[in-house]
Amino acid sequence: MVISRRQVIQGALAGAALFSFPLLAATRPRWVILDWGLTEMALLLGVTPVGVAAPDWYRRLFSQPPLPSQVTDVGLLFQPNYETLFELHPSQLLVTPAHRMAEAQLSRIAPLHYFPIYSPHPWQQAQQNLRAMAQLAGEGPRADQVMTTLLQRLDQARQRAAQFQPRPIYLLHPLDTLHVLALGPGSLFNDMLRLLGLDHRPPFAVGPQGMATLELEQLAQMPPGWLVLLPSWPEVDLTPVINSPLWQTLTRGGHRLLVMPDGLSTEGGVLTAVRFAESLVSALQEANA
Repeated sequence: MVISRRQVIQGALAGAALFSFPLLAATRPRWVILDWGLTEMALLLGVTPVGVAAPDWYRRLFSQPPLPSQVTDVGLLFQPNYETLFELHPSQLLVTPAHRMAEAQLSRIAPLHYFPIYSPHPWQQAQQNLRAMAQLAGEGPRADQVMTTLLQRLDQARQRAAQFQPRPIYLLHPLDTLHVLALGPGSLFNDMLRLLGLDHRPPFAVGPQGMATLELEQLAQMPPGWLVLLPSWPEVDLTPVINSPLWQTLTRGGHRLLVMPDGLSTEGGVLTAVRFAESLVSALQEANA
């Protein structure tokens, strides 16, 4: 089941109000951000970074908020171009704990601010990051404004989800025709299932990031449920995967497919999480119509 173009457009319009905050004044911070989920939340707060790691990949994986074209490409996530960083004269570098290995070099450029992106409670951690980022920008109330709107949208999605009968939901990121990356407890999207009242503890163990690599044979042995396919990358067309003989076997065995729209990265922040919840509920409504 593929979400219609009309539903995607409606979702984009629903989120437009979130991007109506004016940019900070002339004294706004000159941030360089080396993480895409943090980039999403900076833009959500109305702060346009002067530089971002691999901005073309952000634009490919994140449909909202849009990243302005003037943002400088500072290189790879964990191998930035230090000469470019120096030339940008950033006021702060926003990074993750994984960047501590480059702390000596990065700290010579600007003060480092670490934001944990992996946690046993990703939704709570994402909100904490948003508020810490707003404080760093000197605009604390913005985080509350953003979260008020997002929580209203999430509550509306939860009310719509109450109509569905309990059924296992498996969150899957296809890797190839034989393997998937499956999300479970400790992943942001799994937190959304819980908040929607669609909580299901999958019958497989996950790593510290809430993910596990599974073979399709393992899926075939699990109780029939919804196979929610998250956008694949670098190839976004899932048609060859879905039409493969093994995937067809899964659906004949009782599983049903739901294909999520592009722009819902598993590395996203608070907006991506709510957009995933809304997209999932819309897909379930259409599938049950």
